[in-house]
Amino acid sequence: MAPFGTIYSYPNNPRVMKTLAVANLNGLEVSNPEFKMGETNRTPEFLAKFPFGKVPAFEAADGTTLVESDAIMQFVAESGPASAQLLGTTPAERALISQWVFFADGEILAHVITLVLPRLKLRPYDEATENSTLEKVERSLAYLEKHLAGRAWVAGGEKLTVADLSLAAALSWGFAMVLDAEVQAKYPAVVEWYKRTVESEGVKQAFGEAKFVEKREIPQ
Repeated sequence: MAPFGTIYSYPNNPRVMKTLAVANLNGLEVSNPEFKMGETNRTPEFLAKFPFGKVPAFEAADGTTLVESDAIMQFVAESGPASAQLLGTTPAERALISQWVFFADGEILAHVITLVLPRLKLRPYDEATENSTLEKVERSLAYLEKHLAGRAWVAGGEKLTVADLSLAAALSWGFAMVLDAEVQAKYPAVVEWYKRTVESEGVKQAFGEAKFVEKREIPQ
């Protein structure tokens, strides 16, 4: 069977994990070839399809090309038999799911990236920035903790949706590198939900083994 499409990005990109999980749940094959940031996305061939040079970038077998991870995820989610589960069936359900997708990117992932970049030696460490950003992440975690009371999945219902996948992807680097045992202990419902999501069939193959940092280390 020919691949449904190809997604281009650097390895272990959380914005790619969620789309690969959606593809698995829809029974679609999406390839993720070797990629070197700053090289692959600067070739004439790549820029002819994706002029801004941004990743993730997606090319479907039918020639559709997309950038922006949430648009890519939506396209793949709508293209298979699990679309109703993943995206909802009524205007209210779809809007609620979208609300959490936007929340994941703007209120969690954006701040997690700020915390992670110094640990990847891609930005100098600044204590004031670290502390203020941690406060923002914990504010979002507290909100999510309260929301998850009595719920198995973020948008309700009996099965996960792209809301769960987006939030889990947004938190994956955070739990692996910054949000240590002390932080995790404050938000047990979030941690339980996160494990439930990333250990689900189809998701674990895209996300890999869940990692949790024991103690947050300050970059040197």
